[in-house]
Amino acid sequence: LELQPRDASSSDGASSPQQVAEIVTNELLEKFGEKCFDVEDLVRGLDEQGPYQNVFIQEMDVMNVLLAEIKRSIKELKLGFAGELTMSDAMEDLMSSLFLDRIPTTWSKKSWPTLRPLASWVNNFSDRLNQLEEWANNPGEIPKVTWLSGLVNPTSFLTAICQVTAQRNKWELDRLVTFTDVTKRMSIDEQDSSSRDGAYIIGLSMQGARWDVANVQIEKSQPKEMFSVMPILNVKAVTKEKANI
Repeated sequence: LELQPRDASSSDGASSPQQVAEIVTNELLEKFGEKCFDVEDLVRGLDEQGPYQNVFIQEMDVMNVLLAEIKRSIKELKLGFAGELTMSDAMEDLMSSLFLDRIPTTWSKKSWPTLRPLASWVNNFSDRLNQLEEWANNPGEIPKVTWLSGLVNPTSFLTAICQVTAQRNKWELDRLVTFTDVTKRMSIDEQDSSSRDGAYIIGLSMQGARWDVANVQIEKSQPKEMFSVMPILNVKAVTKEKANI
C-alpha cells in the first residue's frame, strides 16, 4: 500500500480527497476484506487451551474487532461516495485521514499505540495478522520465535511464560520472574528450534546503546544511530531467589 499526503489545491489535475480515498479503500478491502479469525472453531479444535493459547486467542479477538471496524467504516464511506448515504462527520473524517495518510480515529481507538502514518501502519498490521495466521495453523505450539512487538499485549506473553513454568514445575506463580538470555542470532531464519525452557522472542531494540553480539555486552551506539535492533532473546521463568532478586 503506497500513500502520499496530497494538497488538493497544490496543482491543476491533482487527485481530490475523494479520489484518493476511493483508491485506498479499494486497496484496503482487497488486503483485509476476507480476513477474519474463526476463534470459536479454533478453540474447539484445541486438545488443551493453555497460557500461550490464551494469549494468541486474545490477540485474535482484538484483531477481529479492528478488522470489523475497518470493513464497516470503509463500506459505509463507499455508500456515501455512491450517494446512497448522506456523508456524516465520521465519514468525512475517514476520507480526510485516508487522503492525508493518517490512521482514522475509529481505527486507532481499536488498535495499538503507534505514531506510524497509515501506509506503514497497514504493513505492520498485515505482519501482525500473518503471525497469528501462522500460529493458527499449529495452535498447539507457540511459534519457533515470537515477534513480541507484534502483539497488542506483549506483557501477557511474558506472563504466559511464567504460568507455563509454574504449571510444569508446580511452583507458585508469584515466586517467578522472567530471565533473559541474549542469543547471537539476528533473524528467525537463523533459529532452528523452539526454546526448551521458555520462549524465543524478537522485535526489541535498544535506544541510545547497542548490543555487541561478538563480545556479548552493551556498547555505545554507533554515530547517528538512535535505535539498535536486539538479537533473538530466550526468555524463561526462574525463581526470584535464582534471579538474585
